[in-house]
Amino acid sequence: MSRESLSLTFRGLPVHFSIVRPEAHLRHRLLFLCSPLLTGFHWRKLLPELSELGCLCVLAELPGFGQGAAAYAHPHDSATRARLIWGVLDEVDARVGGQNALWHLAAHGCACSTVMAMSAAQPDSVQSLIEISPLIPAGGRGRYFAGRKGAAAHLLEQSFSCPSAFSAFVERAARRPVPDYSVERMWANLSRPGGRGALLRLLEGEDAVPPQRGFCPAMAIWGGSDPLMPADAREQLAALQPEVEAHIIRAAGHFPMETHSRALRDYLRGWLKYVG
Repeated sequence: MSRESLSLTFRGLPVHFSIVRPEAHLRHRLLFLCSPLLTGFHWRKLLPELSELGCLCVLAELPGFGQGAAAYAHPHDSATRARLIWGVLDEVDARVGGQNALWHLAAHGCACSTVMAMSAAQPDSVQSLIEISPLIPAGGRGRYFAGRKGAAAHLLEQSFSCPSAFSAFVERAARRPVPDYSVERMWANLSRPGGRGALLRLLEGEDAVPPQRGFCPAMAIWGGSDPLMPADAREQLAALQPEVEAHIIRAAGHFPMETHSRALRDYLRGWLKYVG
């Protein structure tokens, strides 16, 4: 399993990503799109087994966050982010070979609306969608904190003000302790120039999930104890993706790749075998 870290710039907007090549013969192409708090590091527990299954994995930062946050001075939506990430995957296809390749698009949290937009934009390039702890605008259109004026700013002020407050937030969201070195990487990512401002713009800004064109296999996985998931999460997803296959990891919180990686790996392995 080899890893290559790269950066591409589209009209002045940078996107940072890594390519993890499999040990086995290439059978699947799998994007992992990070939510604003995550980095490619946080998918590490999933990669060895996926490599054995022949998965070429691309670990991409959500455009506007992480290393490139300071370059995005203006709000941008899921459709814009989708175009940027398709540009990344086109570059990956050019590097590893295989025109017209099909991709499994996986994302976490607020990044799920971007892979849904990617599927709507280029449905013929998508093998499936995998949504992990999905957070989407209420009803698929609007704000993430619809009806709660100032909620996003209050969250950032109370929980994202210093490392100790942030660590306590992550533990509450995960429903169990997360290793210090993982939390430190989340905090370092958020603390980059422009990071917290970008997150506030995302949570308070208007966004929309484009309607899906045609059938696309989709699986959603979230923690049964995730305090960030709305009570009607299943209904919201079903309204946007009537065929979505939903799975709940009962004891997990918002970061199952850290706390319940074995269960998450099992779901991914089964899904890849099912959809091909």
